[in-house]
Amino acid sequence: MLASLMVALIAWGDWVLPDISIGFLYLVPILLSAAALNKKQIFAMAAVCGYFREAFDPLQMTASRMGHELRVEFNPEFWVPGSAGRMLVSVMGFAMAGFFVSELNQRRRMLSDHLKDRERHIGLRLEAERQLRILIETSPLAILTLDQTGHVVLANESARQLLAFEDEPLQGAAVENHLPILRRMLQSHQSGGANIRTNVECKGQRRNGEVFLAHVWLSTYRTSGGPGLAAVVWDASENLRDREGAGLDSMMATSRVLIGAISHEIRNLASAAASSHAALVALPGVAGNEHYQVLGTLIRGLEKIASSGLRVASDRERVVADLGTVLDETRIVIESSLREAGIEVTWDVADDLPLVQADHHSLLQVFVNLARNSQQAMEQSQQRELHISARLESDLVLVRFRDTGPGVAHPEELFRPFQPGAHSFGIGLYISRAILRAHGGGLRYEPQDVGSCFAAELWPVENAIEG
Repeated sequence: MLASLMVALIAWGDWVLPDISIGFLYLVPILLSAAALNKKQIFAMAAVCGYFREAFDPLQMTASRMGHELRVEFNPEFWVPGSAGRMLVSVMGFAMAGFFVSELNQRRRMLSDHLKDRERHIGLRLEAERQLRILIETSPLAILTLDQTGHVVLANESARQLLAFEDEPLQGAAVENHLPILRRMLQSHQSGGANIRTNVECKGQRRNGEVFLAHVWLSTYRTSGGPGLAAVVWDASENLRDREGAGLDSMMATSRVLIGAISHEIRNLASAAASSHAALVALPGVAGNEHYQVLGTLIRGLEKIASSGLRVASDRERVVADLGTVLDETRIVIESSLREAGIEVTWDVADDLPLVQADHHSLLQVFVNLARNSQQAMEQSQQRELHISARLESDLVLVRFRDTGPGVAHPEELFRPFQPGAHSFGIGLYISRAILRAHGGGLRYEPQDVGSCFAAELWPVENAIEG
């Protein structure tokens, strides 16, 4: 609208000033409106402006019609010779100027959009960098980056605390004095060339000389200044102490169970021997026999040993295990090896499993042993499937391990220790049943049409009984 008004004003000026040509001013509305018009509209406006310029041109005043001199001639038929060519040149000039301005404005808009997009991306990158800095600085794990000489480039607060650099900056310190493995890994990367991505356990040393167990995740990379290394370090000392303590407790609990089971067998044998020994006294001359008396002493000694072992086994604290957690840990331990053996594992675990009376680590050992037995049984089977279920049945929690192996030919011999032909020493099932029995539960074999099934019986805590 503004451009049209300007065209009208310029045309009025041309009419008011017939002796002066101001047609060049038609270029102004073209330049003004080109940014808002498309190419066809620009050409149409250029044609209008070119027509008005020629119509109001002072050269047309020399033309006459019916004997009268005209100030404006709108009919091209009465224009002076050469007017059509001049109008064509004007139209093309106006149009080219308009196209130039249109293209220039389009480029300006594209540049503006690009700058806005770039500013947006810069803002997002700065925000991402800020979030990354927050993540690194607030991480409970120590994070370090090293240059090619093995000196610290960047370190977060956890790294400073881990290496006891609370009062001094860690940047620039040689890491070899605290984590020698990082320096060696960096040297291996420099000599080998290929990037390294791995995790290691190694000795770490704080600035005050204290030694700790470091668990390190590291990766090497290359920069314009040379190779570098990034490391995430965790102080695993407490975990090591907990692991060794739990292992010792589990070993002691299993040992007490095994001592109790063996003592029970010894007591049965000693009781049978004592009965036979007592029956022999009726034979003439046996009562005073020296060997007979030695045998009696030996039998009584075995009974004392068995009684002592049973007292050790019974001297234990009442323990409670979260069966769902134990099964989750069992899944983590066994699934990888079973999958590598081509065994499909399915789980059917109820959501409302109660707490059970059992030792957590010993129960985990029982489940892992049953899974490995199934894996060994299915080594030659065409169909390899293991189904593990856990649910509450009546007053007991039953955990079943059902496989598609060849089955058990002589179930009555399953829980006897030191069987010929058994894997290892043949005491896995014997110890597993003894562990469960020590807490009032049990382990039984359930015959199947295909494969075998072992059912672990556990007492819920609210229904627990003494074993």
